[in-house]
Amino acid sequence: MSSDEISRPGTDPLETTAAEQRRAVVLFIATLICVFMVYGFQWHGSNPLTDLDSAWASAKFSFALMAILLAHEMGHYIVARRHGFALSLPYFLPFPAAFGTFGAIIRLRSLPGSRTALLEMGAAGPLAGFVVALGAILLGLPGTVEHVTPEYVWVGGLEALEAEVAQPGPVMIWITEVLSGLLPEVRPGELQLMILANPPLMDILGEMVLGQAPSRYSSLDPLAMAGWVGCLLTAINLLPIGQLDGGHIFNSLAPDWSGPLSKVLLGVALLAGWFWAGWAFWAILLLSLGAWVSLPVPRSPGLSRRARIVAVLAFISFLLTFMYRPIELEVMSIADLALVDEDGVPLEPELRAAIDVRLAELLAEYEAAR
Repeated sequence: MSSDEISRPGTDPLETTAAEQRRAVVLFIATLICVFMVYGFQWHGSNPLTDLDSAWASAKFSFALMAILLAHEMGHYIVARRHGFALSLPYFLPFPAAFGTFGAIIRLRSLPGSRTALLEMGAAGPLAGFVVALGAILLGLPGTVEHVTPEYVWVGGLEALEAEVAQPGPVMIWITEVLSGLLPEVRPGELQLMILANPPLMDILGEMVLGQAPSRYSSLDPLAMAGWVGCLLTAINLLPIGQLDGGHIFNSLAPDWSGPLSKVLLGVALLAGWFWAGWAFWAILLLSLGAWVSLPVPRSPGLSRRARIVAVLAFISFLLTFMYRPIELEVMSIADLALVDEDGVPLEPELRAAIDVRLAELLAEYEAAR
């Protein structure tokens, strides 16, 4: 996500100090490291500092994702300068969860002088990021591993089922009750899986490269995974709300309608939080930052022909990357999963049979106690 902030009058909008350059570089490196570590521990499931496979996967993901984000931010920066106004360097934000970053913050140092300038600046970022994300998906799709059922790495033998579960405290019990209508119930012997939806772009490229789109339970190569994240961020940024990139584009196309549309779509996003909590999160974030308010833009001159073509390209990019429910939680019984050891080898039939028997016993005990 990019957040715009107008600099104080009297500053040179095209001047970037050495301190700002150092800050931008340090934050970029810190974010790259954070993305590397988060992917290794959270998505690959092992320490990327000690496991070579995890390190290689994390390196591919982190460099691909940061290339997508950097292309996005520099697209804004370069096009703005060509139109005679300026943005600060992007300040990337590390985040120790999800995908390791919270995007970047850019300060708008001077207002665009025309609707064409605002539209082309707003569209340049997501279009540049879209192209790099497309490349990452193309390079990563051949590494897709298909699964009829999800695989689960089983560690600890039969004793793993006998581990004591700590009793939740009163606060956690209250949170569980509040979220009970949004989160699926997880019973003993079950796991909650995170399923990533395919953006239309990945379906199309999957048909071209693999002969079929990646399935619901497929394992994506880290490059393709980075492209998936790039698609998600591109679609979110192209929503026509306030100071999101899509908001700048719509504001340039129809200045009189941008304000009312932002209010309507904020309400829609809050309601859409029922289908995916991320929509409500972004709506609340935009409200808290005041970024739902569109920038002032001159009514004349009108848009150039090139700007209108750019707007069409941005709309096509949105259609190719939008997912109404990007992440879905699905509960599955461990008995229905393909259990493998740490080397990816299926468990011995005797151990697998013993696990299935004990799972059935645990579930029967749980149902009897309800």
